[in-house]
Amino acid sequence: MNGKRLLACAALVGSILCFSGNFMLGGVAAASMPLMSLMFIKWGTAALPMLILANFIEKPDWRVVLKSWFKILLLSALGIAGYSFMFYEALGSTTPINASLIYAFNPALIIIASVFFLKEKLTTKKVAGIAIAFCGVLWVLTGGNPAVIFSQKLNPGDIWMLGVICCWTGYNIVAHKGPSLPPLTSCALQMTFFTLAMAPYMLVHGVTLPSTTAASWSMAYIAIFPSAVAYALWNYGSKYIEPGVAGQSLNLVVPFTAIMTLLSGGSVSSVDLVGGVLVLGGVYLSLQATKPKNIPAASADLA
Repeated sequence: MNGKRLLACAALVGSILCFSGNFMLGGVAAASMPLMSLMFIKWGTAALPMLILANFIEKPDWRVVLKSWFKILLLSALGIAGYSFMFYEALGSTTPINASLIYAFNPALIIIASVFFLKEKLTTKKVAGIAIAFCGVLWVLTGGNPAVIFSQKLNPGDIWMLGVICCWTGYNIVAHKGPSLPPLTSCALQMTFFTLAMAPYMLVHGVTLPSTTAASWSMAYIAIFPSAVAYALWNYGSKYIEPGVAGQSLNLVVPFTAIMTLLSGGSVSSVDLVGGVLVLGGVYLSLQATKPKNIPAASADLA
């Protein structure tokens, strides 16, 4: 492995590590302040650095890019607004490890959606992988007791996480439709559109800051690392690593979150372990049956 490829791999791992911290610290910040304030601060803080990065790295023709304003607006609604809202709602009533395990089903869900909307072929290996991964998600959702589904006692946070991966699936489908956009530029404009759309609401209701020191540090982390830093690292790594390989690195969020949970004094149950093996094994099988394509870096799940 040459030096550039090794550095690219390190960048991908770094980006996933940054995002994994969001599973651990996002709930701390969300519990101490209104969700709208949290989202406004996070994306408003990240928007300007991302615009600067995009301008110097990609040197886009802003007039040409802005002609695709509707696509960017739709991506912002799915990947910034919908995804973030559901994600932080989920962290309020589920564990970080549960959230990360359900999130790990996202690549398989994208494959299913691609069959219907992008006319991709569904092979036997893909079907088997998706089925195994779905069993893992079902196992986690029901706490190892699938009969819970019939008694309607599912964890609300886990249901929110299902909404999260549905939002991100829609984001990926939209990203593949219409004109191709420079990844950093697209991400920067999505953040900017969301911030501008939220500004009137925040002017009326005001911005509420975190109420505790721990929440303030958590807010500072999620405003910097899972947003601008993670996107910048992912953009660099995805230039030199094949899309299929880069996509599989997203599953590192599961072991990273598990390690962070243990280091913070939490525990990982046998239900989580069984569900994790099923989800990761199924997703891996599905991705092995998927031919790599030139997927834009902007479609990486790092919201």
